[in-house]
Amino acid sequence: MITLYGTERKKFGTSYSRKLRLKNNLPSIVYGKQSDILFIKLKQNDIINLFNKKNCINKNITLIINKKKIKVIFKEIQRHPYKYKFLHIDFLRI
Repeated sequence: MITLYGTERKKFGTSYSRKLRLKNNLPSIVYGKQSDILFIKLKQNDIINLFNKKNCINKNITLIINKKKIKVIFKEIQRHPYKYKFLHIDFLRI
């Protein structure tokens, strides 16, 4: 089981997401299973290390957000066209 740590974010939008990326954070969204949409931010380096070490695309992931565990899978991953950076990740609750 893969575990990622993140925090909930109250602000969202294009300009706020840019500011997050400049601080080496990654804006993300968790949705699905008749629950509210959860806007989160993850550390960019954690995601890069995860993709370097493991084949994790089709695996179950445990997100720990504010001491709450959420089981998810990757729904959509957006990457920068030529830099090895992630722009946004959508997670789907399972």
